[in-house]
Amino acid sequence: MSDQTDSPAAQSGKVFDRGLYVFVMRLRTPDFIQVGALGRFHFPAGWYLYTGSANGNLHKRVERHWSLKKKVRWHIDYLSTALDSEPVGAVLLPQDAGLTECQLNTLVGQLVGGQPLAPGFGVSDCQAHCPAHLWFSLAPVSLLGVARVHSKAAVILPGAGMWEPQLVELEDPEIEE
Repeated sequence: MSDQTDSPAAQSGKVFDRGLYVFVMRLRTPDFIQVGALGRFHFPAGWYLYTGSANGNLHKRVERHWSLKKKVRWHIDYLSTALDSEPVGAVLLPQDAGLTECQLNTLVGQLVGGQPLAPGFGVSDCQAHCPAHLWFSLAPVSLLGVARVHSKAAVILPGAGMWEPQLVELEDPEIEE
């Protein structure tokens, strides 16, 4: 993987080091997965959104989530290393976005209208007693749709660096006939 300083976003000084993220991944086939001491859960095929935070190296934290070569440490590691899982990307928010991890998690849950499939998943340090920090969607999830939860959101794709969308309406181009 390329160094974060090689990406266009890093060169323009727009990469933020601390903040929140929504890691989006897809599980292609259903699976029963043992999630450490939390227990064994059935994960249907579909799209998963995991909400987290990092007090430093935010970009590296997200890259770690889509890496297959890692020591299984967090709940999300059990799901992200499942045989048929694939990372889609992540939405990042800087620390000064004015949201807590749990507030972002609530917004994400509302966005996908999801139910937590694994109660307690990712909430070991949760301050707001969230049911889980992992949401499921049977329908495909748009990274840009998730980015619309906040005007300071940025999108990161595996191996592609960060992109900050300008979430404005585009004018219809005039078509000459």
